[in-house]
Amino acid sequence: MRKLASIVTIKEVKDIPWSDTLSVASMQGKGWQVVIGRDSLKPGDRAVYFEIDSALPPTDARFDFLKEKCLKTWSLNGEVLKQTIRIKTMKIRGVVSQGLLMPLTEFPELANLPDGEDVTARLGVEHYDEVAAPFRAFDGTLRVSGEVLGEFPEFIPKTDEERIQNLTDCFETMKGKLFEVTSKDDGCSMTVYFSPSHFPTAPFGVCSRNKNLKDTDTNSLWEIARKYQLPSKLAHIGRELAFQGEFVGPGCNGNRDLYRESEWHVFRIWDIESACFLLPEERRELCRRYKIPHVPVIEEECPVFDRFQTVEEILAFAEGKTVHGHEREGLVFKEVGTAHPFSFKAVSNRYLLKLK
Repeated sequence: MRKLASIVTIKEVKDIPWSDTLSVASMQGKGWQVVIGRDSLKPGDRAVYFEIDSALPPTDARFDFLKEKCLKTWSLNGEVLKQTIRIKTMKIRGVVSQGLLMPLTEFPELANLPDGEDVTARLGVEHYDEVAAPFRAFDGTLRVSGEVLGEFPEFIPKTDEERIQNLTDCFETMKGKLFEVTSKDDGCSMTVYFSPSHFPTAPFGVCSRNKNLKDTDTNSLWEIARKYQLPSKLAHIGRELAFQGEFVGPGCNGNRDLYRESEWHVFRIWDIESACFLLPEERRELCRRYKIPHVPVIEEECPVFDRFQTVEEILAFAEGKTVHGHEREGLVFKEVGTAHPFSFKAVSNRYLLKLK
């Protein structure tokens, strides 16, 4: 589970010259910057940091000040189905602000916890995408959830990359390492697997981010699996593998890249029997051989932490256009030469600022 809320110590606070009421704060061990009220925090103060993508409980009065601008409501026929307070990237008085910082003194129940402690569950914080997922059917034709066969298979790792802003120590520890750099699609996570040892009677399966799905005619993920003939292709490969990729197209995440029809692009392959990932070159070759779409590769061997010296430089590198000419979501970096690669993502601030 992603650490959306944690205890931090303020590293630096700089006043915004053209504002009498606002400053920008940074944190020890993190590469995020957050716009805060002038004099609300100073270097050395402890605070609770809520990352972007956090969904805060509107029932907690400590977050009431956010409701005017950040409250998200889903309704149907006049009935409120769900409400949450969404934390996202914003530009405040011309300064990019990512997340929310609140003094630890406002959370006395957390006062004795150490820096870095994950307080996501304690404060009832959820991931916004997981909160919003059940309601996306009202906004398009995509049916990702469908009928559930069971939980996501425990023998396959879930798809979730850490952001570069939380990995500032890598500029020292990962020097000399090479990384495959791929474009990050703006869609929904989809995994397909072939595993006779775990499912002898039905070895092929399709999963959303969190669930193993039943094969139905109305489920969009199963439809795309049939479109690319994945059941027969994975069986022909003859190995127990899980292909993981991004489902994109109409009805998915607002289809911001304006696909005319649904597609699926592989970004990694898990060897179920060996419990490791295929190396990038083997993954790309397997996709080529079986005509399975692969995410666009920007560089096959990039010396990331030798070429770039700061988080800001990597974020600038992440900006760019998709193959359709729209603002891309960002880039994903996977260490090469190892079956257990270190990986992370850099999401474009330009893209984030355009999100509604």
